[in-house]
Amino acid sequence: MKVLFFSTMKGSPWGGSEELWHAAAMEAARDAHTVAACIFDWPESSGLRAARLRELERAGVRIIRRPLKRRRLLEKLAAPAWMREVTAFSPDRVCLSQGGAYEAAGRRSVHPFVRWVLSSRVPLVNVVQYNDDDDDLRRGTRRIARAINAHAHVNAFVARRNIEQAARALRHDIPRSCVLRNPVNLRDLSPLPWPGDDGPARLAVVARLQASTKGQDLLLESLCGAAWKARDWRVSLFGQGPDEELFRALARQLGLGERVTFAGHAADVREIWRTHHALALPSRAEGTPLAMVEAMLLARPCLVTDVGGCADWVEHGVNGWLAPRADLGGVMLALEQMWADRPRWREMGLAAAERASSMHDPNPGRTLLQMLLGAERSSESGAVS
Repeated sequence: MKVLFFSTMKGSPWGGSEELWHAAAMEAARDAHTVAACIFDWPESSGLRAARLRELERAGVRIIRRPLKRRRLLEKLAAPAWMREVTAFSPDRVCLSQGGAYEAAGRRSVHPFVRWVLSSRVPLVNVVQYNDDDDDLRRGTRRIARAINAHAHVNAFVARRNIEQAARALRHDIPRSCVLRNPVNLRDLSPLPWPGDDGPARLAVVARLQASTKGQDLLLESLCGAAWKARDWRVSLFGQGPDEELFRALARQLGLGERVTFAGHAADVREIWRTHHALALPSRAEGTPLAMVEAMLLARPCLVTDVGGCADWVEHGVNGWLAPRADLGGVMLALEQMWADRPRWREMGLAAAERASSMHDPNPGRTLLQMLLGAERSSESGAVS
């Protein structure tokens, strides 16, 4: 069978959303299916994206690259070259992997693909990694998104709340919807020994350095009060992103420079949690954050905000702490409860590992592939002009 994975990811070269379709593509190649992946053509670079693409190519997956910038004049004359490659590949099944729920509908450069997949009636699995309640959609975007959902054999989201948010934004129920877990960046899922309670409390923030989504600024501002200055703690910010200099400046301005470390990208997640006690992730919006799931599997309690799928995993005061709102007041409340619970952190970490183990999908790539292979041709018309 010919299987096509089509990614709309454009905000960065690679992200957690790419790991799921990558895993499914590798599973399909191992099963001797003919596989292609259509992705944006970022400049060649080293790092995770380059490594993942090499894995795909070694497995025999055909990579179809499309330009980051739309070529409007050429598109008026003929179908884009990448679209001609897609139609020539003639897939039997398609996985549409969207970082946000409306990327395919709202991004004009993707519309040639959307028109083709809806008119061709190729069985489709639509995977959505993220959305929030702030989505204010244009009428045309809403119409196209509805058509995609109607056509899809499965509309898979990473959190139940994201399905509800999409239904509100689109003003209709999402048909054939389900929750699909993402793969974690762990080969060994066994819980780690507790790092010991001598010395400061060591918190880790494992996330892209971006205030608009991950909210690291909320954490820094919450920790600058007199009470926190009298406590013994350290924070390590792992990750890279556009707001690194902003956060460095904020830490200096708040007088936190000696307590906050910018640790960069960590290839080995287990190494983070060998030396840190708890995750702090004050996100303003989420799907289901992999950093939270990974920390919980390794027996570390998590402080998260009540966004996306976080409340499905974290029970406040049992295996972590749930900030009631993704704002400064909500994060401060959760931090105070976290500090009061410090004698129980190890116990809460063990509860986190038990919870995550019961919810974690050990092979979500296989789960997605089975969804694709089980898809049948839609009987509904979703064509858009």
